[in-house]
Amino acid sequence: MTLLDIYYRAFKGYRKQTADNTGCEKDRRAIAEANVDEDRLQSTKYLCKIEEDWIKAIEEGLTFVEKAVAEERQFIRTNGEVVPIEKVRKISKDSVEHLAKHSDMITHVPEEEDDLLVPDKLYMVEKLSDYAVYENRFLYMMLSYVKAFIEYRLEKIENLRRKYVGDMSISKDIVTKKRTLRIKASVYEERTDNPFPIPDENSNKLVQRIKDCQSIINALLNTDLMLQVAKSPMIKPPIVKTNVLKMNNNFKHALALYDYIASYKGQGFDYEEVVFNFAPFTDKIADEIAEAANLTSFIAYKVGNDIESILEMEYEAEERRLKEEEEKKTLQRLKRLKKRALESNKTMEEYMLLLEERNRQLEKDGEELVSLRQEVVALNEKIDGINREKEELNRQVTLLTETLEEKEREIVELNQKYIEDMAAVKAEHVQEIAELNEAHDGEITELKAQFADELAQKIEEHETRVSELTDQIDGLNEQLRQTVAEFEEKGKELDRQLNDLDAAKQRVVDECQAKIKEVEEGFKKDVEKLERTQRIELKKARDENALIRGELDGIRAQQGKLTPSIDYTSRDRFIELEEEYMAYHRFFKSQWEFTKKEIRKTILWTKQEKKDKKRS
Repeated sequence: MTLLDIYYRAFKGYRKQTADNTGCEKDRRAIAEANVDEDRLQSTKYLCKIEEDWIKAIEEGLTFVEKAVAEERQFIRTNGEVVPIEKVRKISKDSVEHLAKHSDMITHVPEEEDDLLVPDKLYMVEKLSDYAVYENRFLYMMLSYVKAFIEYRLEKIENLRRKYVGDMSISKDIVTKKRTLRIKASVYEERTDNPFPIPDENSNKLVQRIKDCQSIINALLNTDLMLQVAKSPMIKPPIVKTNVLKMNNNFKHALALYDYIASYKGQGFDYEEVVFNFAPFTDKIADEIAEAANLTSFIAYKVGNDIESILEMEYEAEERRLKEEEEKKTLQRLKRLKKRALESNKTMEEYMLLLEERNRQLEKDGEELVSLRQEVVALNEKIDGINREKEELNRQVTLLTETLEEKEREIVELNQKYIEDMAAVKAEHVQEIAELNEAHDGEITELKAQFADELAQKIEEHETRVSELTDQIDGLNEQLRQTVAEFEEKGKELDRQLNDLDAAKQRVVDECQAKIKEVEEGFKKDVEKLERTQRIELKKARDENALIRGELDGIRAQQGKLTPSIDYTSRDRFIELEEEYMAYHRFFKSQWEFTKKEIRKTILWTKQEKKDKKRS
C-alpha cells in the first residue's frame, strides 16, 4: 500500500465520522461559501514531444552493431624467445625459418652425413588471441557514446514527464455571533516523482523504445568481447577509417551511427507546459478543503485550551459505549437465532446444519457467478485485444503512409540534389577554365610587358646614339661656319678650298646617314633576334611544362590512379595533351641517344678490359 492509499483511507475514515453530523456540515458549508473569489488551485504538468528520428537511427544502427559484435574480430599476437634445445616442446615453421637465418646456433656438426643436425638453441613461438583490435575498440567507444547520449536525454524526458507543480491558496473570513474564524492557507508543492503524468500514448511508446535501446546497449557492453576490450585504452576522435570500417557492411553502419550521434546538436525532444486551473472550486473540492480547514482549526483550539486529556477521556468513554452496544446487538442476534430454531421444531445442531447447507448453496451460486464474471472478463479482454490489433493496424497503415511520403520526399530531394550537383560541377568546370585562361593570359601579358620594356630600352639607347651623332654634326656645322667666316675675306682664291669643304661636309653627312641607317638596321635585327629568342624560350618552357605534366600523369597511372592531374576532355586540353605526348616523345628520343652512347661506351670499355686481361 502506497502513502497515497494510506492518506486516502485515513481521509475517507475522517470524512465518514463527520459526514452525518449537522454541526460539522454547517461549519463546512460556511467555510466553503466564504470569499469564493480568492480561492486558487493550479497544477502544472509537462507534455513531452519526443523526436522520433534519433530513436529510429539508433534502433537501425544497433541491429548492425549487434552483428559486428558477434563477429568477434581478433588478431594473433606472436611472442617468441630463444630457448635451449632441452626445453623445446614443439617445433613450428617459424622455428625452422629462424634457425635458417641464425646458423650460429648450430655449433656441433654431425660426424657422418646420415646423422641428425641438432642445434644448441631453438626459437619457440607462442601465439595468443588478442581482441583489442581497432575495430572492436571503436565499437566499445561508440556504444559508450550512444549510452551516454541516451541516458542524458532519457533522464531529462523522465524528469519533465514526472514533474508536478501544485499551487493552492485560500483566504476565508467567517463571522458569527459567537465565533470569528479567519483562515489563510497557501500550499506550494513541486516534485519530480509524480506517477500520474499527462496521458500520451505516443510518448509512452517512444520512451519504451528508448529504454529498449538502452537495454540492448547494456547487454552488448556486458558481453565477453566488450569486457575484454574495456581493459584496453579507449580510442579518441578522430576515427581512423580502416578498410574494415569502410568495406564491412556491419561496421560501416556502426560508423554511420557514430557519425550521426557525434553530429547531433539538438535535444531530441520538446516540451509544452500544461496548466490546469480548478478555481472556482466544485462543491466536492470546496467541501473537502473546508473539512481540512476545520481539522486545522480544531487542532489549534485543542492545543490552545490544553484539553487533550479531557478529549481523550471522552473518546475512551464513547469507545466503551460503542463496545457495549455491539455486545448487546450480538446477544440479541443469538436470541433471535435460538427463537427461530425453536419455532422450526429443530435442535440447534440441525438448525446450524441447515444454515451451513444454505451457505454452501450461496457459495456455489457465488462460484457460478464468478465463472460468469471471468467469462465476461475474458470476452472483454478479447474485445480489447481486437481493438488493440485494430489500433496497431491503423498505426502500421499510418507508418506506411508516412514512409511512402518520406520516400517520395527523398526522391524529390535526390532529384533536386542531382540537378544542383550537376550545376555545381558545371560551374566549377567553367570557373576552372576561366582561371586557366586567366593564368595563361597573365603569362602572355607578362611576356609582352617584358618584351615592351626591353624594346623601349633599345629604342632609348638608339635615340641616345642618334642624339650624340646629331650633336657631333651640329659641332661640325659650327666649325664650318666659323671657317667660312674666317676665310670669307680671302676671296676667290679660297673658293676651291670652300668647295672642298662643301664636299667634305657632304661626305660627312652621307657617312652619318649611312651610320644612322646601319644602326637602325642593327637595332631591328637585335629586336627580331630577341623576339626569336623569347619565342624559343617560351616554347621551351611550354615543352618542359608539358614534359613535367606528362611525366606526372605517367607516374599517377603507374601507381594505379587513373584520374589525370588535369581534365583533358576539352579540345584545348586535349591539344595540350598531344603536345605533352610529343614533348615527352622528343625527350625520350634524346635520352635514348645519350643512353645508347653510354651503353656503347660500357660495352666498348668492357671489351677493352677483357682484351687487357687476356694480354696480361
